[in-house]
Amino acid sequence: MKSKVLENKRNKETALLNSAFDLFTKKDIHSVTVQDIVKKANVAKGTFYLYFKDKYQIRDVLIQKEAARLFQEAREKLEKNDIQNFEDAIIFIINQVLLCLEDNPAILKFIERNLSWGIFHEQLQTTMDNEEIGMLQQFTLLAKKSGYTFKRPDIILFIIIETVGSTCYNSILYQKPLPFQEYKPYLFEVIRAILKNYKD
Repeated sequence: MKSKVLENKRNKETALLNSAFDLFTKKDIHSVTVQDIVKKANVAKGTFYLYFKDKYQIRDVLIQKEAARLFQEAREKLEKNDIQNFEDAIIFIINQVLLCLEDNPAILKFIERNLSWGIFHEQLQTTMDNEEIGMLQQFTLLAKKSGYTFKRPDIILFIIIETVGSTCYNSILYQKPLPFQEYKPYLFEVIRAILKNYKD
């Protein structure tokens, strides 16, 4: 009986998340109401507040989950490729994430410049399953395997992801400062320089 109740709660939360994601990727958040979300999810309005404080909190959870999903998928693709060099592996992961965002401008607009949330946001780390947590651990393991050590691998990874998220947003959507394909070589050079410069 208890498992049925838990499953029902999980289903309602999933319905709310799916409903909000669909609305937020089609409309501006300011034009979406909690009523819109619950109506689409087919749940009572009071149910929404059992899981989320407001529409901004559900948006933040969705951004975290979507960013984490992009990196998880990129890591899975890396595992299918025989890339031994650490810098090449990091560039491969970043490039896979960017290709997904380039193909899905609605998701890019939704995530905006918050790509690092999927890796560093504390709330996400406490709500995701253990096997889904791991970009930082993977980064550290890949580095160690290739003879790279960093005093603060978390800071290095944060700088890289923040640089990617903030600069590629404008490049993909507005071709500023350069069209995306022209911009990528500069970005990848910067990432390699960061990894080299902070290597112990």
